[in-house]
Amino acid sequence: MKDVAQLIGKKVDEHHLLRRPLQMRKRKLVPIKQSTPKFEENFVKGRDYDPDRVRSESKKLRKLLKRESKGAASEVRKDRVFLAGEREKRKTQVEEEQAEKYGKAKAFLQDQQHAFNSGQLGGSRKRRKR
Repeated sequence: MKDVAQLIGKKVDEHHLLRRPLQMRKRKLVPIKQSTPKFEENFVKGRDYDPDRVRSESKKLRKLLKRESKGAASEVRKDRVFLAGEREKRKTQVEEEQAEKYGKAKAFLQDQQHAFNSGQLGGSRKRRKR
């Protein structure tokens, strides 16, 4: 047992001698990319100064497509509002026609009832007095 304890102690001491304190990893410093800004002497707002013509043209076409799609969406909204108004007009017109029909039928029936009650219609029946 003593031999094993001495061997363990010896290994622990060797291990402690080999240990080094922790250090931060050393990384290469990456310099911040710097460039001198380009200034246009006669700058015009809205003009594209991109030297890559293909990229400039595709940017212009994307902008045009976006504007056209917004215009089309606006037109669709206007059409939808107009059609809803027309539907509402048609619906109110049908309701008015039905109300007029109902009124005429009701007036006719009231006239008939009045005539019947006053004895103008079906005069063969006489009223009994109670």
